[in-house]
Amino acid sequence: MRNYYLIFLVLITVVGCVTDKINNSQQITADLINPENPPIIKFQDEIFDFDTVALGSKVEHTFTFKNNGKTPLLINSVKAGCGCTVLKGWPKTPILPGETGEIPVVLSTSRTGFIKKYISILANTRPATNRLYLQGFVAGI
Repeated sequence: MRNYYLIFLVLITVVGCVTDKINNSQQITADLINPENPPIIKFQDEIFDFDTVALGSKVEHTFTFKNNGKTPLLINSVKAGCGCTVLKGWPKTPILPGETGEIPVVLSTSRTGFIKKYISILANTRPATNRLYLQGFVAGI
């Protein structure tokens, strides 16, 4: 009985390792990264001014960008500067030269006055980190 248990554990481990290696998305390889000719990420707007909203409102915006470089753009991560900003995703596959992509965000307002929040994008660009801003005035009720 103990032998069956041991064989079962080995089988589960092997299956887990094999399925972990299966990936249907495009492979990111070293030939997609060219440090001498990095991609150029160009945002349609780097600052989104939402003007005035009521306290407790959710501000939704999608930052649109284009790869103006000659090599594929790889976005490694996108992080919000605070807990009030929620990222809805970003392209996980390479953005080829001339192609566009989107980074949708939602900002929850929890205090009144002027606010300016940011998100950071880490990519294979130069500089490697870019910041986008959401700003505006939150009015009390």
